[in-house]
Amino acid sequence: MGFRTVTNLSPRLATPAPYDAVARGLHWSMAVLITAAFALGLTVDVFPKSWEYAVVETHKAIGIAILLLLVLRFGWRLMHRPPAPIESSALLALAARAGHAALYVVMLVVPVIGLVYAIRRGQGFDFGLFTVPPFQAAEPRAITRPIKEWHEWAAYALIALACLHALAAFWHHFIRKDDTLRRMLPDASRSAP
Repeated sequence: MGFRTVTNLSPRLATPAPYDAVARGLHWSMAVLITAAFALGLTVDVFPKSWEYAVVETHKAIGIAILLLLVLRFGWRLMHRPPAPIESSALLALAARAGHAALYVVMLVVPVIGLVYAIRRGQGFDFGLFTVPPFQAAEPRAITRPIKEWHEWAAYALIALACLHALAAFWHHFIRKDDTLRRMLPDASRSAP
């Protein structure tokens, strides 16, 4: 009886599975829309006064689109398990879960508060092809101003969390040199040469 030695002359590390095309599309679409909504919210006063209505209505439409995409994202996630996480310490895994949970919560809270503000200010919604009339008469600014401020502070929190999320992805890519970032890039499903 002899011993058999198995050697692998060209070991290849398993590349972690990428997120599917729908998950990647939802992720990047939401990133673009959140950035656009935040930029419009910050710069509304920079535009000529005659543009204010269009800028505000575009901001509101983008907020509603973010909510719809978030619902789609939750639905997709429930029906399609994400790929297994890349191995890391328990602390890093916990930080990733907490960061993602916080992002999801704030991505929901920001547009919901914005909708509440618009409705309580007696604003309708103009989507270009059709409009939705106001649901109620405008409430006094003394009542609605705090809602607007909550919306703004929540938007700043969302951008801060998104920046931390991006920094974590870059840290994984450049410092840890793992495939965390590549798994979410549009070409992640293509095999390496």
